[in-house]
Amino acid sequence: MGTESWKGHVNGILYGIQFDRVLDDSVVTRVVDGVTAGLYPGDRVETRDALDQALRYSGPLNDQAETHHSEDDIRSFFRRLSAALATPPSS
Repeated sequence: MGTESWKGHVNGILYGIQFDRVLDDSVVTRVVDGVTAGLYPGDRVETRDALDQALRYSGPLNDQAETHHSEDDIRSFFRRLSAALATPPSS
């Protein structure tokens, strides 16, 4: 997955969380539920792959879809989101 590909996933997620004051576990759950429901492009595996690639990227993650969240907060949120996406959905 090239930079452009994972950037699209990241920007979609950033757009979806831009008005959240705090990136807590409820936001993680909401985004996971949205990915599972098809509200974001890609399935759980593809989204997790995009997040993992984004986390390895040394540049800023919110340079195109700016939010008020710090880079550290976004990276922490993406790590928790990736872990949540790795957990099989409950039936």
